[in-house]
Amino acid sequence: MKWYAGENLPRTHARPTFSEAWFHQRYGLEFGERYFADPLFRTEQDRAARRLLHERFGALGLGERDPQPRPHLELCGHRFLPALVGCEVVYQPDQPPAVQHLPHCSARELAALPQPDLGTNRWAREFRRQGRILLDHYGVVDATINHGGPLNVATNALGVDAFLGLAEPTAEFRAFLSMIAALCLATYDALTLPLNPNLGAGRELFLGNCPVMMLDPETYRTEVLPADLRLRHGVQRFGLHHCGPMDRYLEAYRALGACEYVEVGWGSTIAKVRQAFPTTTLDLMINIPAVQAMSRDRLAETLREMVVQAAPRALIRDVFLADLGPEVPDPTVESFVEAVNTAFA
Repeated sequence: MKWYAGENLPRTHARPTFSEAWFHQRYGLEFGERYFADPLFRTEQDRAARRLLHERFGALGLGERDPQPRPHLELCGHRFLPALVGCEVVYQPDQPPAVQHLPHCSARELAALPQPDLGTNRWAREFRRQGRILLDHYGVVDATINHGGPLNVATNALGVDAFLGLAEPTAEFRAFLSMIAALCLATYDALTLPLNPNLGAGRELFLGNCPVMMLDPETYRTEVLPADLRLRHGVQRFGLHHCGPMDRYLEAYRALGACEYVEVGWGSTIAKVRQAFPTTTLDLMINIPAVQAMSRDRLAETLREMVVQAAPRALIRDVFLADLGPEVPDPTVESFVEAVNTAFA
């Protein structure tokens, strides 16, 4: 499933997303290799999933009664760039795709890894093949790529070796991060833009910085930010995603300049994020354990305070609860959506 910011507006600002395991266990939907290799099957299953959500939670403003096709090219979930650089993709029926780490590389071997040739690379060819199928069948395709970002790709491709490369910094690891930044820009130009020419030449990308919380801010600033800036300087319309508390990283993030939107991790002091990004649209994140631990009244109070800190409301898009699993009962979803609605009332 590919989830879109603002997809439940204007019905509700709440954006709960449901994991592959939720759909598999509740409805038997399959997310194995066929889902990612057969673009027509993927598109029609996604339509069915949105219809099932409406049947279950339509009163909350979720899902669609008669969903139209939303063909997309997430061939490896969020692991497309690691696949491009040589990682093997692993599929499971109830999980998003994962990748096997590249073999351990010495600093010299890491420096010698070439930027993939997007004319001949197996996954780039598959991207184009599926794009043509979807355009022929539906007349439209979403060819945007969830790049993650330099650090996100490095940790998926290299595993613990990525963190060792940060604990004992080397020029070779910095060059690898820089190569990933260049690859993000190249895939936009060579893969996304030809299938979505209406996007224009100014580039629209976001930076997903999920692993940054595992670094101290100084390591991020000195070792990762230069690659993030290489990506940022090549992008006209830019977004930032940060899991977890952002406060310690805000000073470094200011160097990224203006953002179209920021996805604000749970635990952040939202008022500080708003101060750092005064004219940016914010998506506010809260995690599942926090929602489950609160009473309905406490959850509503917490979300109301988040909305107050993120003001003005015109610059708040979603309150985001990600990857609900099958163990999460329906009343938790209901409590979350109702609390968000109360916070915006």
